[in-house]
Amino acid sequence: MKSKFQKVKGTYDILPPESVKWNQLISSLQSLSKSFGFEEIKTPIIENLDLFKQNVGFETDVSKEMFSWEDYSNNYLALKPEMTAPVVRAFIESGFFRSKPLCKLFYIDALFRREKPQKGRQRQFHQFGVEAFGSSEIEQDIEVILIATKVLCHLGIDNTVLQINNIGSKDTRMLYQYKLSKYFTSYKSKLSKISLKRLEINPLRILDSKEEVDLEIIDGAPLITEFLSKDEHSKYLNLLSHLNALNISYQENGRLVRGLDYYNSTTFEISTLSSKSQNALLGGGRYDYLVESMGGPATPAVGFAAGIERLMIESNFTISKEKVDFFIGYESQSEKIMSIANQLIDNGYNVFIDTLKKSEKSQIKSAIKLNAKYFLRINDKIILKDLHSKKEFEVNSLNQIKDSIDK
Repeated sequence: MKSKFQKVKGTYDILPPESVKWNQLISSLQSLSKSFGFEEIKTPIIENLDLFKQNVGFETDVSKEMFSWEDYSNNYLALKPEMTAPVVRAFIESGFFRSKPLCKLFYIDALFRREKPQKGRQRQFHQFGVEAFGSSEIEQDIEVILIATKVLCHLGIDNTVLQINNIGSKDTRMLYQYKLSKYFTSYKSKLSKISLKRLEINPLRILDSKEEVDLEIIDGAPLITEFLSKDEHSKYLNLLSHLNALNISYQENGRLVRGLDYYNSTTFEISTLSSKSQNALLGGGRYDYLVESMGGPATPAVGFAAGIERLMIESNFTISKEKVDFFIGYESQSEKIMSIANQLIDNGYNVFIDTLKKSEKSQIKSAIKLNAKYFLRINDKIILKDLHSKKEFEVNSLNQIKDSIDK
């Protein structure tokens, strides 16, 4: 039978048993983040449109894909399309820059972008990410990258590659953008339409192009590492040295610039080795100027974000089945059954109450299907059956139930 209503395009339901895997994945991400001393942050689902318009870059793909509207009070609002700007907003508004000079946060949240739905990328999607504020030291970059690699390891995701680059300071980027603009202008007649538009606004974005006509031209473009200052180049080599010491394998990619306008210095991305175009699992880098540009004090920062749907697709870990301790069946005595179920739950047991009043045979079949440990049948008598040993006991109280299962 077809439902009268269908889910909105670009959204999806998380149904059992996938919801079990989902919750275990989320729990793993939370546990790993906390083991590094990161604290969880949650921000509202809606923010002021200007938060993204002014800080993400209004000509980026992210800004063009936003769900935004004007409310009855003439405020322009948006469903958040990314998390770094909201986290920075909360960091400043809460005064964490005063109370937490080294502030380490992580988030797991739903985001929204009006893009073409595809596997692992929907209009409502979810991200996990970490953001560290306050330290400009290379060790902070390393810690963030280490967390990223451990996330994939914990989820059983291998066959990946870490690509890394340094895109320099504002001055370095300005010089590089000028050189890139000059280079790509000489190929204006051959560039794709989207790259021609990016040439006028931000030539760095052309390096992200997946258009066939652009790829050969991009291969000949100058690399930003050629324009790094001595200090920037020294920090970059120090970063690579730390990665080597931790046995974290990587590939240098001088064309990796990331898609948002606020990045500087270290940038990185981890992808699967799949030939598919949508193979990125996570990415991030430094954004040392964003806090100050949003009205806070000058604060260095670094972080990354990972698409949870992509992690779900690629993850390869054992799912623990939901535990049912007692399957409770009955045909009468419903007051007694609810009382016993309530006592069992209060004592830490998981119960499943069969309210269909089926036959005992049908109830036992259902209990076995749910992998329940015990079957409790309540009518005139209370019969407890161990579904593994097949032993049966007549019981009259919670204490007798406990005594029977301890035997």
